[in-house]
Amino acid sequence: MPTPTILVVDDDKLIRWSVSVVLGHAGYRVHEAATGQEGLAAVLEHRPDLVLLDIALPDLDGFAVLEAIRQTHPDLPVLMMTADATSETARQAARLGACGHLDKPFDPALLQVTVSEALKLATPLDQTNG
Repeated sequence: MPTPTILVVDDDKLIRWSVSVVLGHAGYRVHEAATGQEGLAAVLEHRPDLVLLDIALPDLDGFAVLEAIRQTHPDLPVLMMTADATSETARQAARLGACGHLDKPFDPALLQVTVSEALKLATPLDQTNG
């Protein structure tokens, strides 16, 4: 099985770096994007197995990015990340097709477990119309 590819979409450089380090050490290939538009382009370019997507982005909110991903890659698992978690944001993320969410800041061990579980839901993009 090839190394899973994770795309991290977050405008906070420190979050992107820390997630990349933790997941890189866990054996994943990690790509980063700082905006929603960059994230959408990276989905097409890197064909990730999982997207970690911040809700608060500078150009598009994470929910809009999630909706766009769902239109082109309906089976791609997306985990939403937020520092301002509410039950409503979790419900909205689930309604739009997110497979889960992480509240920032998160523990590195929890990040690894959550990513591993989300990848079990993954259908590789080369097996879809993506």
